[in-house]
Amino acid sequence: MPMGLRDKRNSKVPRRTVDLQEFAIDLGEIFGDQDLTVHLFGSRKDQTGSIRSDIDLLVELPRRASQAEMDAIWNLEPYLDVFELDNGRARSLVNESELRADTNDDLVAKLGAVCLMQDGDWRTDANVFRQQTVLAERNPAATLVPLYELEDAVPAERADLLVVTALTEEYDAVLTALDMETTEPSLLTVLLDDKGSPWKMRVLNLHEMGSVGAALKTADAMRRSKPSHVVLVGICGGIPGRSNLLDVVIPQSVIYYEPGKTTPDGVKSGHASHQCDTDARNRISVLAKNLDGLSILADGELMACGEKVIADGSGRDALVDIHRKLAAIDMESYGVIRAAETRKTPATVIKSVCDLADADKSDDLHNRAREAAARVFVEAVRAGVFRAEK
Repeated sequence: MPMGLRDKRNSKVPRRTVDLQEFAIDLGEIFGDQDLTVHLFGSRKDQTGSIRSDIDLLVELPRRASQAEMDAIWNLEPYLDVFELDNGRARSLVNESELRADTNDDLVAKLGAVCLMQDGDWRTDANVFRQQTVLAERNPAATLVPLYELEDAVPAERADLLVVTALTEEYDAVLTALDMETTEPSLLTVLLDDKGSPWKMRVLNLHEMGSVGAALKTADAMRRSKPSHVVLVGICGGIPGRSNLLDVVIPQSVIYYEPGKTTPDGVKSGHASHQCDTDARNRISVLAKNLDGLSILADGELMACGEKVIADGSGRDALVDIHRKLAAIDMESYGVIRAAETRKTPATVIKSVCDLADADKSDDLHNRAREAAARVFVEAVRAGVFRAEK
């Protein structure tokens, strides 16, 4: 199976060309330095054939870049992934992570970087790297999130999508829907969408419930894989009258109901609301009309998230007062959404109702609910739901 970040075969995938000589000159103008030296490293330097990966540049700059300069680079070309290089330190313009060596030359050698422009002059031997092909239909993963630490994460770990599951049973359901199997806690695989574009996915088993662990493990996986979208797939509890058993809920927002203040008059709620990706949810809402045998709620429903399994009708009903569109309850969505927010990455929750969070709570429908959520996720990828088109 071909690597998801490569696409040498499919000529139908929309593309465009980036001219690195022009951009190197533009960088000089942005930084106010017409004698700029720029190096290329990473997969583009290695000429892997990638059209999705970012364009990693080292720019020799003896000062800190300003926020205005960083914004200008993003507006110039979102595929550019720029590190400012000075005194043997390469510092990310996105999250200030660093790579270090004794000198600039040592770090350039360590990364195997090639010089594109030296003291403001384009090198003729860099012409082989001048034209870079990128995808026209969406932004690169690397520019949407903080950069990975190059010492820890290699290009082989990068993925377009990070798919998070809380428990092994949910993990296995996703793997089955992808026609894959493994005994490892995570899997890297590829799925083609309806335009023939390959999506490289990292599927992760958290092995625990709760938002704290979900946030920590999701953040670590994002640092390593640099996804352009994070998707949480699994099961949840439902709210009678607002969702039914086996409904697949794609929430508009997640409400974390745990925060509060204890006073002599009781506990005052301080719940926090965090929004999921609107574009993906809207596309799934449209897709739902073509998926037989599935009931999908993707029209503004909300999901409550906390640190407890709720198996009591009164406890569930107390949450209903939070918002009239509350349709489901889970334990991981808040952590995953917060981790994605921290890295400025869109996130989507896909969870199927396995019980109604009351005294009749059982495991009877868990398998069918897991399968339903996994199927919706796979169909969403195939339909191109997670494209971040500009």
